[in-house]
Amino acid sequence: MRLPWSQSKTDNTDTESPSHPPVRANEVFTPSVPAARGFVGRQVEMADIRKKGLNVPGTQIVVWGESGAGKSSLVNKALVDAGKTAVKVSCTPDSTYGEILEAAFSGTGAFFVSERTEQFNEELGFSSTVGSDLIGAKLDARIQVETASGQQKTPIARPQMSPQRLVAELGSRNLSWVIEDFHKVPKPEREKLSHALKIFSDEGTKYPDTRIIILGVSDSIDELVRDSTNVGRRLIDIPVPPLDENELGKILDIGEELLNLSFSNIRSRLISTSVGTVTVTHALALSCCDERNVDAYSSERIDFTEDDFDAAVSSYARTRSSILRSRFRKALTVHRKRVYDNPQVILRALTELPESGGTVGEILAKVRNYYPQYPSGNATTYLKALQGEERGSLVRRTASGEYRFDEPLQHAFAKTLFDMTSPAEARDESDWVQVVSGSEGQLKALRADLEAETSLLSDASEELEESPTRD
Repeated sequence: MRLPWSQSKTDNTDTESPSHPPVRANEVFTPSVPAARGFVGRQVEMADIRKKGLNVPGTQIVVWGESGAGKSSLVNKALVDAGKTAVKVSCTPDSTYGEILEAAFSGTGAFFVSERTEQFNEELGFSSTVGSDLIGAKLDARIQVETASGQQKTPIARPQMSPQRLVAELGSRNLSWVIEDFHKVPKPEREKLSHALKIFSDEGTKYPDTRIIILGVSDSIDELVRDSTNVGRRLIDIPVPPLDENELGKILDIGEELLNLSFSNIRSRLISTSVGTVTVTHALALSCCDERNVDAYSSERIDFTEDDFDAAVSSYARTRSSILRSRFRKALTVHRKRVYDNPQVILRALTELPESGGTVGEILAKVRNYYPQYPSGNATTYLKALQGEERGSLVRRTASGEYRFDEPLQHAFAKTLFDMTSPAEARDESDWVQVVSGSEGQLKALRADLEAETSLLSDASEELEESPTRD
């Protein structure tokens, strides 16, 4: 998919004017797509991408940080401001390096003449990609286009695909290659990218506007790109920390100015409920607009109330309940009987910590209040496992090295799921806990499912427990 980032620039300071089309609420608050009008902060990172990356031929860029920090918005904004265009590919846990390469080729629209015919049919057929969410319209190599000139064209097929061919196709069109969610790709496939990075760097003189930009959730660049030092000085890494509360507040400021709103009555609650997650800030702000039927700029100022915010939080939780249950089921399903139900032990410990999370040591201390002999190795192993999609991606590691639930709503759901909050205590808890504590029917169903799955394994032979490791 070719992203038209070069078409226009966005000025966040524009105010509403009768001579301009009305600004829509879902253009300002964008929980599901990279922020444009609602982009705030990141001046240092923007300058580094532009001056040390986009303006230096042959330089490749890796943007990394924790989930929800705004990496995609940062890259989008940087490319827009630089007047650049790129082909974007999004990765999945099933993506191979070859498929990622093929998706990039498809995004360029590159074809070669495979056969000359006597016919003059004008037909275009597409076959869908099975089991892949690659953005860029990954096309099957069997697709053929019969042109009026009698030339039969086929998309670049696997034998012709290589990093050398790709950099030429992108470079001839002044395109860059953005790879999103690269952390989801299996490590053996990721390691193959080092070769492509070097090839793109080597061709920097010939194609100065073409480069690879990798985005991924990681604690360090080495976790994303193995042997990144092989590219030497031709690779820059841009760490993206979460926005602080003042920066999250600026998102609301932009909405107030562009849409004629006031969040003053609920500002502190909305920001604290977001727990530093940009997408949650956008989602709750947009949900508040929905509660007051604000679709665009309002001729009269809209002052949001506590009731509006309560309804917005409830709506956010309600519309994500099925996904929430699914992720917890993946995390807590017992595959083999063990001495410790490790995922549940770890998640229970996290619920006893603040929504902002805690270190491995703090989590282990909570666990050992119940299981004094719990192995420290189990804690590190399952904290890592709970970050993966096979276990619902419920846990994230923050830039400061602490672990927390991926979203604050999950923290509240876990507290209620594990019966760790009484109705009286819930009234003093966060907005998330108060909302989730009212979903007792859904919680009972999930508990019953998990108990049934566990009972099926009760008669199975127990797997030998891991030997405790030393602290």
